Amino acid sequence: MDERTRVPSWLETAAAWSWRLLLVGLAFAVLVGVAMRLSLVTVPLIVALFLATLALPAARRLTRRGWPPAVAAFVVVFGGLAVAVAGIVALVPILADQGGQLVPTVAVALDDLLHWLETGPLGFDQRQLQELGEQLVVQLEEQSGSLALGALGALATIVEVVVSTVLALILLFFLVKDGDRIYGWFLARSPDAHRDVLRGVVVRAWDAVGAYIRGTALVALIDAVGIGIGLAIVGVPLVLPLAVLVFIGAFVPIIGAFVSGMVAVLVALADGGPTTALIVLAIVVAVQQVESDILQPLIMQRMVAVPLHPIVVLAVLVAGTVLVGVVGAFLAVPLAAAASAVTNELRLRHQTDLDGPRPLGGRHGRLTSDPQPVVPVPGPQRESPPSRS
Repeated sequence: MDERTRVPSWLETAAAWSWRLLLVGLAFAVLVGVAMRLSLVTVPLIVALFLATLALPAARRLTRRGWPPAVAAFVVVFGGLAVAVAGIVALVPILADQGGQLVPTVAVALDDLLHWLETGPLGFDQRQLQELGEQLVVQLEEQSGSLALGALGALATIVEVVVSTVLALILLFFLVKDGDRIYGWFLARSPDAHRDVLRGVVVRAWDAVGAYIRGTALVALIDAVGIGIGLAIVGVPLVLPLAVLVFIGAFVPIIGAFVSGMVAVLVALADGGPTTALIVLAIVVAVQQVESDILQPLIMQRMVAVPLHPIVVLAVLVAGTVLVGVVGAFLAVPLAAAASAVTNELRLRHQTDLDGPRPLGGRHGRLTSDPQPVVPVPGPQRESPPSRS
């Protein structure tokens, strides 16, 4: 071939990578599309798998003490559900009582805010503020008809949420009860040549999700306790509900902490005025800065083998929210952590195939790049699920 017509090597490499990445992207898009179409099944299954990383160790402790697997799974799953429901029920009277006391102060706080906007450094004209308020009222009136028409859709959504919750609990129960058999069944039917790779990938993904959830829960608890103590010292009402909101919001990285903190600031503004709101804002910012800059990196680096960069977290968080909504915001980052752990495991195995075995210490004291020898699986009962109990 003439050198003048020969395709440059960099272009050949780019073309080879391009069509492979295109096929991978297409396969991923098809997978996401199918999962979204079957969201009534896939979302409860993913939620059950995530919760199983927390429930399996507790159930195994009970089985080691002689409890039957079914009884241990029932106690762990539905006992945990009972504790969560009892906590929510205990919060309702507090929220109703303190919320009822807070409502009259909201109007006063809004009047003070409007007065500050008019006389403060921003210098808004009162007529402009009135026109803005009238426009908001008109928009709400226009949307009332569409809200009424969407009542049926809201009812359907509630039914879907209830069905998904019940399905997730049932799946969680069987995953905790029969996790050994389910994992062994799939592993026994995988090809012998790929069984070790499959085992390593599953263990890596399982460890990553469990470590991420435990680390996030610990960080959220510290965040909620710190902000709750600050709110109690300042004297802001609804301390316990706001602390619970901060705890839940911490499971939605970046956005959740900001939203829950702003809710606390607004409650402080309605109850104590701008000065109290500024003090609460300073407390929220201080606690969240200590959590994000010191505690979270320390905890996550100890628990998660492949921590995610904030840019990746934000990107997958937005993508999950756009595709699935609020549920996607909760599930996106753990799924990304699992995918990162899987790709890292495959990369280490590929590097081992190229360079030969070399000892790379893992968090579990095993050689992460030195594959274990393939052991024939005689039956599903002989296998153990990927748990760190």
